[in-house]
Amino acid sequence: MGFTVTAIREAPLVRYEKVGRLIPGDTDVIRMMLDGTGEIGVIPVTDLLLLFGGIAPDGVAMSESGNRVFLTRPMGQEYVVLTRQVRGMIRDWPKKKAALFVLKK
Repeated sequence: MGFTVTAIREAPLVRYEKVGRLIPGDTDVIRMMLDGTGEIGVIPVTDLLLLFGGIAPDGVAMSESGNRVFLTRPMGQEYVVLTRQVRGMIRDWPKKKAALFVLKK
């Protein structure tokens, strides 16, 4: 017999669309790759380690829940990556990748 869980909290519908990947670079950087476009930027691994330690460098922020990392590019585009995937990517360097999303409203 199945069961149904109904959300008690009212929240606006949020949808994420996968647009690319974060992949390990050559010299302790993470490359931001968009599907069909190519590389759109690089992020030093140290910026993400600082973020996980509680210091937010420019262009990198963490959600209030700590589940998502927000990456803001100089032209104002904002991308979202799951924290769990970024931590796994750094831990298993250079084997893992992380999905790159944009927020669709």
